Amino acid sequence: MKPEEVLRQALEIHAPWQIVRMRNDLGKGQIDLWVARESVRSAWFFAARAEIGHGNEQVWRHINIGNARCLVHAVPPAADDQPGLQWLGEAEQPFSRALARQIAGMFMEGITFQAICSLLDIPVAELWKFKHSLDNGKTNLSGHRTASAEPAASGVPDASDPVWERLLDGRINIEIRVLSLKLLLTKLREQFSLITDGEVRLLKTHEMQRYFVRHEKLLGHELAQLTALAPQEAA
Repeated sequence: MKPEEVLRQALEIHAPWQIVRMRNDLGKGQIDLWVARESVRSAWFFAARAEIGHGNEQVWRHINIGNARCLVHAVPPAADDQPGLQWLGEAEQPFSRALARQIAGMFMEGITFQAICSLLDIPVAELWKFKHSLDNGKTNLSGHRTASAEPAASGVPDASDPVWERLLDGRINIEIRVLSLKLLLTKLREQFSLITDGEVRLLKTHEMQRYFVRHEKLLGHELAQLTALAPQEAA
């Protein structure tokens, strides 16, 4: 199998889309790929020194190739041609859908900003931009695979329990004695009101549940109320 075919499979670039150009001299530890439909392959291959950012071309950080960063350059196709294109990114966002899905899964598992930046070699500014877009309902993750729910600790409802969504959308309220929880709930409710995408909402319910898991001993009063409500929500 040719190296190009191996890359296509690893990066989920499928026909009729092709890697039509590759360069590894645009940055240390970085591989740049240009993707286009197969029908325009020759025009791309024989273009003399095509410039980054030419025309309507956009650039997204894709999943790493080994230890090297991977940047995908492409002219975004029409909306009808986009389903399933994991190498493609949202407009004005720094990451491809595949990398966004990977980062969202790490958020769901509670991995810190610093660790994500270190593991994936991502600038902090780009990760903050992505997180801000998630928090404000500007980025969708529906249809992408995400990390599985973390196991619930004793006494804490599972992250998939509807009680968390109802807590965040304000359909239920509890008496809160811990200031840090009160501040977190206020912030997450504000974000939740802006988010319509189901997968991004799921990230927020995981964030709320993870807080209870980590501080279960401190939140006995609040947790007792939630566990009392959880069976009612499931009914």
